[in-house]
Amino acid sequence: MQVTSGADAIRRIGNLAASLSRRLVARYRRLDVRLRRAVAITAVLTMLGVSAVAASIGTATAEPAVLVGKDVPADQATAIVAAALSCPALTPARLAGQVMAASGFEVNQRSTAGGAGVAALTEATWQRWAPWPQAPRLDAAANILALARHMCDLVGQLRHAGVSGDPWRLALAAYHSGADAVRAAGGVPASAEDYVATVAAYAEGYAGRSDLAVTVEPTPPPRPVEAAPTPGTAPRPVPAAYLDLVLAAGKVCATVTPARVAAQLMASSGFNPNLLGPNGGQGIAQFLPAIWARYAAPSASPWDPTVAIPTLGRAMCSLSGELAGLGTDPYPIALAAYHWGTTVVQQAGGVPDAAGLRDFTGMVLAYVEHYTRDARLGAPPATPTAGPRSGGPSAPPLADAPPPTPPAAPTPDLPTPARATPTRTTPPPATTAASYPGRPMIGWENRCVEVPGARSVDGAQLQMARCVSGNVGQKWSFSKGTMMALGKCMDLAWAGTTDGTAIQLADCNGGWAQQFRLTSAGDIVNPHTDKCVDIRDWGTRLQLWTCSGTANQKWRRG
Repeated sequence: MQVTSGADAIRRIGNLAASLSRRLVARYRRLDVRLRRAVAITAVLTMLGVSAVAASIGTATAEPAVLVGKDVPADQATAIVAAALSCPALTPARLAGQVMAASGFEVNQRSTAGGAGVAALTEATWQRWAPWPQAPRLDAAANILALARHMCDLVGQLRHAGVSGDPWRLALAAYHSGADAVRAAGGVPASAEDYVATVAAYAEGYAGRSDLAVTVEPTPPPRPVEAAPTPGTAPRPVPAAYLDLVLAAGKVCATVTPARVAAQLMASSGFNPNLLGPNGGQGIAQFLPAIWARYAAPSASPWDPTVAIPTLGRAMCSLSGELAGLGTDPYPIALAAYHWGTTVVQQAGGVPDAAGLRDFTGMVLAYVEHYTRDARLGAPPATPTAGPRSGGPSAPPLADAPPPTPPAAPTPDLPTPARATPTRTTPPPATTAASYPGRPMIGWENRCVEVPGARSVDGAQLQMARCVSGNVGQKWSFSKGTMMALGKCMDLAWAGTTDGTAIQLADCNGGWAQQFRLTSAGDIVNPHTDKCVDIRDWGTRLQLWTCSGTANQKWRRG
């Protein structure tokens, strides 16, 4: 494809036409009237023909409709067909055309722009999209799948940015010139036009080829499903590779249990890490780009299950807290916000009355019932007397009141010798100073961090109060990176990470939202967010805030 040669051809034909015209005019003047008429008509027709030829040459040389590429190697054809399932914008022919343009299917190819392998991926792109740990850098199948995921991500980014045009061509332009250039141009920028045209022409050449029509079951990763599950789809077991991730995501807060995490993954993608949903959801957890940008690290990818599943737990906990005022049960509302975005839910004042959303939330809740019985997710052993949900990890969201049975009935975490006998003739020792070890945590104006009313209630927001000797609600101890009082842990409400997140008391779960350390500088820092415990507006309530070294962020042990 040479655009400049086409322009040269047009100029040469134009010069030839001008020279021919001058000669014809000289001879024309020597003819009689009748012959002049005939020659004039012939000349007009001739010039029209020359113009048509010139125009056709310019069009053909500017963007050929079809380019015939090399035959696709058999092993790469299998990988291309599998990778093309990553999102609807891709087809085997399109992916083959892009690989052909990048490397001509040469495994050891290196580009002048710093790319390597059959997909000419830069090192940064490879590090982000490598499909499995320790994937060989020049492995053809791994590079093709990484390219597909990168392209699908670009499709999602540009769709979210509202750039109009063919999603695949826009993604090609972003691959070549960067997504920012495409957003700035509002379409394919001039710098990417030749590249997009070349790949599109190769794709046309590969369309319908038999070597790209094979049936494959790639491994790794497992072959993705064609689309998200629909109502009535039978639940699948949680894949062993994702089990620990689901358990960890289900420990972030009490509302979002392992069973609920598993149910949401099943309803969203059927545990398919390569799915691009019809609403722009990406990967195993079907994150919308706006939700992902809010809760994930800038360099993280929603296509990576090891990142997406923990982020799902944090996002759902945060949304449940943020939208709790819209209804009595925050979990379905959080599901709706996760699936459609918070703006739609807030405008509707709750779960919008839409068939698609009802189907999704109904699927999740139905799957919760299934995964609640999965012993791997912490389901209690079946007993003939207990109801199917009593004490289980997937019980409805915890209220702000203590559970109906005394918390000392299960095996206690702390020594409570007075509970050794079944009869109670004295008040439970949980309210006595001797029951809970610890010392006061003193802050601004020599006030103490306090659990209001010394009540061991999940969700009680911590406050500052006048220090009182013997007040168990002001006794704090450090254990395994947590700060504990009354047998519960200091906690970031709903695993929030933004400035202003409330700091509360909650059941200990081992999650990062309950990790705090007292530094030598007198700051209480949550290592995950690298932010400090702060006295809100120099008043009484505690909150998370960017560390500033001010007096309302300084603490000492009493």
